[in-house]
Amino acid sequence: MTMIKNKWRTRGLSAAAVTMGTALLVNSQATIVHAAALEETAKNTGTKVITFLILLTVVLGAIGAALGIAMMASGNQMLHASGTKKVMIGLASIVGILCLGLGVTWIVQTVTGAGGGFNWQWPF
Repeated sequence: MTMIKNKWRTRGLSAAAVTMGTALLVNSQATIVHAAALEETAKNTGTKVITFLILLTVVLGAIGAALGIAMMASGNQMLHASGTKKVMIGLASIVGILCLGLGVTWIVQTVTGAGGGFNWQWPF
């Protein structure tokens, strides 16, 4: 009795797999048509997001450094030490994000200049 149940389950799963495969094939044809538009949208969105993150980091780093300078100017020894730390963190974050952007830009230009690129193809 158990053997019969397992055979029917196996057949049921294979029918489901065929149905799923057919559905995936139909949906993939529609996806291929829109792949170029999707690629362009992803590039534009990625550029906007990274620009926003760089600007946000620079602004927050500048605010932190300005707050640190104000703390250093207070005359209190503890605030001076804490202000020095804030200035260093603020300036390091600005330098860090700019160096990261420079490194990523260099890698992208090296890859695309050597004949490579960021284009991709669907696997079917």
